[in-house]
Amino acid sequence: MSRSIIPAGGDMSDDEDAGLDAGHGRSPGATGRLFPDAKLVTPASGLFSLDRYRPLRNLVVLMLGSGPIVAPTARLLRQLAVAHVEIEAEDGQIVVIAANTPAQWRAGWPYAFPLAFDVGATLHRRMAAVDSAGRPDVALFITDRFREIFAVLRPRDARWPTSARDVIEWLTFINIQCPECNPPEA
Repeated sequence: MSRSIIPAGGDMSDDEDAGLDAGHGRSPGATGRLFPDAKLVTPASGLFSLDRYRPLRNLVVLMLGSGPIVAPTARLLRQLAVAHVEIEAEDGQIVVIAANTPAQWRAGWPYAFPLAFDVGATLHRRMAAVDSAGRPDVALFITDRFREIFAVLRPRDARWPTSARDVIEWLTFINIQCPECNPPEA
């Protein structure tokens, strides 16, 4: 897997740089930017906080737009479901965040990982998970257990659609980077 999902710094225009402000990094690996905590709504209209996983789990956050789930994203969801146990073995937690309300969500949720709703798409906008017209769109964020962002993928990126295998490789990479998580080699 190439670690070039996040562009290297120094060769971006100011316009490109402005578009990266909400969660993108400038170097492969840790970006120094955190995925924010958010109070989200569950399908049963309860509250859900990403902070519940900190500092216990690396996060795989798949943000969905407000429209129907398109084929590449549906394929990724199915792959993540199949790889769920392997992702958990890498201390990963998958969280899917839709830019809808529970009432707008007509489909059932067949997956073992949580679905939450970004009512008003505030988190989508904050993380630049929007299309060129500013509408909520799909984005995948992979963070360490402290929510530092290591990878960001969007449909407009060359590496989209990504695969569950790529997600697992990122989680493995994150775990290798975490001195608090692994004892040093003798």
